[in-house]
Amino acid sequence: MTARSPSVLRPALTLFSIRLVLEQIGLALLVFLLYVVWLRMPDASVLEVIGSAALALVILAVAGAGESVLILRLADHPRTPSRLLRGTLLLLAGVALWFAWSALLDRLDANDFLYAGYWNSRFPHSLRNFFSFEHILVWLQWLWAILQWIGAGIITLFVFAATASTRPLRAALRGLRSVTYWVTVVIGIACATVLTASLIDWTPGHGLRIEMMSLVARLAVAVFIVAGIACLLLAVVAACVRQTDALYAAPAGTPAESQPRTADNP
Repeated sequence: MTARSPSVLRPALTLFSIRLVLEQIGLALLVFLLYVVWLRMPDASVLEVIGSAALALVILAVAGAGESVLILRLADHPRTPSRLLRGTLLLLAGVALWFAWSALLDRLDANDFLYAGYWNSRFPHSLRNFFSFEHILVWLQWLWAILQWIGAGIITLFVFAATASTRPLRAALRGLRSVTYWVTVVIGIACATVLTASLIDWTPGHGLRIEMMSLVARLAVAVFIVAGIACLLLAVVAACVRQTDALYAAPAGTPAESQPRTADNP
């Protein structure tokens, strides 16, 4: 009979904090400001092109190393230069893989209008009100969105585990089997999408000044919501990594570090 895996929800909530959210927002703002500076750099000469390329590498290093620091701290691992470099490279590889996955889904959904029209025509006339062209098109859009975010969740698991865990494959598999992780992914993405869309689309309608102040406030709330959901997701993955590393920290049956390895002769 196998032992039941401990829940990751309580340790994840322990790791989650306002400080973590603010640090994530601060890192995102720093990368955004550097990106704005990079976009405004001229490229009329060779030196300017070299400077632009160097700044682009700096932006990637800051984003990768900064996120790696947050990941390693959540997983309770030392922030050594080698780990930060590995984390940066893995994060860049994860972003590239996510863009490739998104591009593949974009190619697959290019014919949604044709598929919706074909499937609508194949249903009996009595069912076409429910399986209408518009309904099928919306369902297809939901399908591609779900597949996109499932891919993002899997990539996040493996990148985090490979960055911070001593047993990356086992930690990633623990996360894939975790109901808490996937519930967090589904509810988090739904809340981020619905709430941020509602906040951005809503306008008070009391003049330009009020609307501008409202826009700034709504953007700040939207950023805080998205960052909070992302940090909660990272905390859940960190709990999976911590549990896996603790489980395989020492072979079964070996004495603890505080216990003597040999016994005195009687």
